Amino acid sequence: MTRRELDKKLHNAGWLIKHGANHDLAVSRDGKKVALPRHKGDIPSGTLDNILKATGLK
Repeated sequence: MTRRELDKKLHNAGWLIKHGANHDLAVSRDGKKVALPRHKGDIPSGTLDNILKATGLK
């Protein structure tokens, strides 16, 4: 999954994407924050799994 696809999935689930200096943050409505790396191409599967678990999408 690419970063663009992940952003779209998070946005549809109600997460807000905030841009930072080194990483971006996905912020939920209740204030939970998850770091999002900036990768070209596909995000490594382990990293993607951790992000999806932390956001409750998996």
